[in-house]
Amino acid sequence: MSKSFKLEIVTPIKTFSFDNVTYAKCPGVNGYFGIMKNHTNSIINLTDGIISVKTDKDEIKFSCSYGIADINSDSSDDIEDKVLLLVENAEELDK
Repeated sequence: MSKSFKLEIVTPIKTFSFDNVTYAKCPGVNGYFGIMKNHTNSIINLTDGIISVKTDKDEIKFSCSYGIADINSDSSDDIEDKVLLLVENAEELDK
């Protein structure tokens, strides 16, 4: 059973896609929140801050502006969880 999920960070001009995310930390309007596989289906408002994306091999950070997180998870093994972060701006930060 996979412990990862798909994540897309979508802006009006660019999309960042990841297939093997194990954890994501996002800036919500009520504070930072984490996402792991099988997270409760949610739509959460995002604010300016840092998005951290952990894969099985790396950790990538993005500076982002306001937007929404659309979290769709399914507990069955044959359907993969997917998270969309729809933001006005996102830029990858240097390591």
